[in-house]
Amino acid sequence: MKTRIKELRLEKKLTQQALAKKLGINQTSLSKIECGASTPDALLLADLSRFFHVTTDYILLLSEERLAADSLLADNMSNLKKYQHLIAIYQKMTQKQQGDFYNFLCSMLGMSDDL
Repeated sequence: MKTRIKELRLEKKLTQQALAKKLGINQTSLSKIECGASTPDALLLADLSRFFHVTTDYILLLSEERLAADSLLADNMSNLKKYQHLIAIYQKMTQKQQGDFYNFLCSMLGMSDDL
């Protein structure tokens, strides 16, 4: 656990003092947790999970999965709304505009425009 919390903190380029302040704890407590001299309580573990957007299992080294299923679902729903919006725009285009748009996307992606 100590390595995951430190690893996550360093990924965000935070000092112990900055992270401790964001979590509402003192830097000494965080230092003890990171070096394994202390264990976070359940509330702090939940706060760390929310702050770093990872599962508590990931912090506890019980899983390599960083994201919770709920988080992945929320991302997928956000993307779905974007796709639905793009489809609605596409459907409002004339057939020529749709063809031009399709060819433009294919050229942007370096793909053949053959269906």
